[in-house]
Amino acid sequence: MKIRKAMAGLLVAGLAAVGTAATAPAAHADGYGCAGSLVWSHTMTAGTVYTYFDGTNNCSVFVKSTYYGTPTTVELQIENNAGQWGNLDNHGPYKYYAGPSRVYGVGHCVREFIYAENPSGGAIENDYTDWHSCN
Repeated sequence: MKIRKAMAGLLVAGLAAVGTAATAPAAHADGYGCAGSLVWSHTMTAGTVYTYFDGTNNCSVFVKSTYYGTPTTVELQIENNAGQWGNLDNHGPYKYYAGPSRVYGVGHCVREFIYAENPSGGAIENDYTDWHSCN
């Protein structure tokens, strides 16, 4: 009887772990490499953009919800309304998120360009966010 109860407990714990393995987490405290406070988020078809502001720069990441955990091509780039673009060294096959990308934010609004593909290479996201986080 004790063995059966112990095995049932392990089965329930194992199922709980499997059920959460493919779920994208909410933005976590370290901001996926971005400093500052979370000031904006926006859910798109393939995931969610999170934007942080540290008093000088806006920094964004794109966390996948579609194909989370599977390496697929994802790209994120942030732009301010003065025409300055953040770094684009975050284009590639990522399992979980693309970014961070940073741009000067004082006195500016920002927006992000997001591109994401399915495992076969078809585009599932290819769009800009609206302008936001005007500091």
